[in-house]
Amino acid sequence: MRLLPRPLAGAASVAALLVPALVTGPVLAAPAGAVTQAGTQVSSRAGAHHRVATKARIVFVKNEQNPFASKVVWRQWQRSAGGWRLVDTAEWRAGSGLGGARGRSSCVRNVGWLPNGTYTARPYTDYHGNVIHGRAFRLSNHACGRGTVRHNLFLHTETGPGNHQCANRPGDQACRWEFPAINDYRSNGCIKLSPTDIAALMRHYRRWAAHARAVDLHRFRLVVTG
Repeated sequence: MRLLPRPLAGAASVAALLVPALVTGPVLAAPAGAVTQAGTQVSSRAGAHHRVATKARIVFVKNEQNPFASKVVWRQWQRSAGGWRLVDTAEWRAGSGLGGARGRSSCVRNVGWLPNGTYTARPYTDYHGNVIHGRAFRLSNHACGRGTVRHNLFLHTETGPGNHQCANRPGDQACRWEFPAINDYRSNGCIKLSPTDIAALMRHYRRWAAHARAVDLHRFRLVVTG
């Protein structure tokens, strides 16, 4: 899959490069305790208009009983006098792998879910791949416990270019989210979110990145656990 010329996670000039590229509308801080359409936001209090010591993670939590009912969790901390304070968290349903025994093996390429561990994650508001389009995070390669290296890893959804859903036609279409008629949480190893949920995740990332320092942007990671 071909990459965009530059990912959006560069820390060289957050105000001039990252934020304008990610913003698709007015930045509205969600109230504390607000419930999103598909994920519960515990709090959102990181609204300072200056660079602060902060860190954020995306965590993919595997569900061994049902890989297609796993979850993606957003967590953001801010340094205070008493140490690191959790200031923003939300979660959404997610899936990874094709299910079954092989789908639960992180060593089976293009079938199993992702190996546990830590990944770099580069955000794209409109990724242009052969199959993957729209909002996505491209993840670094990662080896499973037996040493098999997994390549071409993403957190993504099913949509067409420009984050537009294509016309509804018979069969499974990579350019359209068709759940529950079709289980679009299935994947060839990547992490899958619905279009609505990945848009919400990107909004959390955008709000955090707007006030993060360059060093904090460089340290941004996705963690797979479970």
